[in-house]
Amino acid sequence: MRETIKRIVVEEFSNLTNLIEADFYANYKRKVNNFLLSQMDERITASMVFVSSFESKSGFAIEACAKRIARVTFGEENVPAIVNPRNIAHNINPASVTGQIVVTDVDTYNGDLRGRIASFRANNEARGRGALRTESGVTHQSCEEVLLPLSLEYKTGKTYTKPVDLAFFDGENWNVMELKAGGDLDSSNAPSNVEKLLTIYVDMGIENCRAYFATLYNKDGEGNTWTGAVKKHLNYPSMFLIGANFWSRILPEGISFNDFTLIYRDALEEIDLNKRINNMISDCIGE
Repeated sequence: MRETIKRIVVEEFSNLTNLIEADFYANYKRKVNNFLLSQMDERITASMVFVSSFESKSGFAIEACAKRIARVTFGEENVPAIVNPRNIAHNINPASVTGQIVVTDVDTYNGDLRGRIASFRANNEARGRGALRTESGVTHQSCEEVLLPLSLEYKTGKTYTKPVDLAFFDGENWNVMELKAGGDLDSSNAPSNVEKLLTIYVDMGIENCRAYFATLYNKDGEGNTWTGAVKKHLNYPSMFLIGANFWSRILPEGISFNDFTLIYRDALEEIDLNKRINNMISDCIGE
């Protein structure tokens, strides 16, 4: 199982490194034209280019790893490209789907429905600080009581689709997730991300569904309390899977989050990432 997971990481991050190598020189040239960086050493600038490119692209690679690992753990049929728990008729070819989509007969683009979801979020925001703080009232239970009935109210005879970052059936519940790298959203982006997740929950239209805001790592450090604007809009910690908690949810039995970080390190050593980085930088600046 460890070797299977390592192969997944090797494949996804090999593809990532190939993409970075392909456009590295062009990205570097664009930075060179930035006069704000003109006093910096070329190698420093080139290193910044790599870090920027890696950070912007690595999220897609590790999300792909997460989806593939979930399929190893729960089975291909329980992490489908087309998420359709209510067996709604459609003619979508799974091979045409990038990532995952939810198939629904709920009018997911209806303005009144969106308004009611937004009102539910806003009316249940967390309040106060410290000992006086009241956490968000958007819980699994309140979602089932308030939002789930909307899937019937706004049901139509048409078929709609909605992309979802990650969805899987764990044998008891469907889990739908809005998945971010560190989840460091600002206060203006947090509400729309939460409403997107809650809309997906309504689209699923089933009782045995749980919605989560998940992050690939804890930006505040594993073991520390995660801080983020989304906590104002979803009940913490019940509707969050942060860092190690997220990976522990999808990793196969017997493989811990710490095991996974070691597997990840070994995989990057196998693809010789550090050497390829140095070669990119040296080739770019003519060393």
